Amino acid sequence: MDKLDFYIADVKYIEYLQNAETEKRGFSRVPNMAYSDKYKPKFLCGIVLQVNSVDYYVPVTSFKQQKPDNFLIFADNGQAVSSLRFNYMFPIPKETVTVRIIADEPDRAYRALLAQELRYCIKNQDAIQRLAERTYNRVLLGKDLGLVVNSCDFLFLEQKCNEYSVNDASNESCNPAGSTLENPV
Repeated sequence: MDKLDFYIADVKYIEYLQNAETEKRGFSRVPNMAYSDKYKPKFLCGIVLQVNSVDYYVPVTSFKQQKPDNFLIFADNGQAVSSLRFNYMFPIPKETVTVRIIADEPDRAYRALLAQELRYCIKNQDAIQRLAERTYNRVLLGKDLGLVVNSCDFLFLEQKCNEYSVNDASNESCNPAGSTLENPV
């Protein structure tokens, strides 16, 4: 797989998944990606897993507690600054994500933090991808009911991803994406 990068997802696609999962389960574990303007935009790390010809991305979150299906991201000073929560990863068509260009971040301190986070993810890419696959398999096995209830419905979301159509065009967009590396690390 290509080197990990950070991405921003199309909010319409996220809402599509949330609505579909809510209709099926009565709730959705697909995370909100849009917040008010007073917050920094949410973003994803990807591609963390390719399964059934679908690319999975995982939200980068400020949650900093170690859990079995989380990967803590550490800054250069050794402090945990964020995490990847694999039970909330979800499939995304390549046409609905764009690379988050770190250099375009106007806040210098936040730009430096993003660069540190991305470097840490790239350095630990193998561990990240193993944990993504492990979590995916654990959810599908269904032995840990707490994990299943607190995770996205991966198989259902894969189906919805494959059904999704951008601008009503025929969609092959959940096939593996070729990552363009625009963030020098």
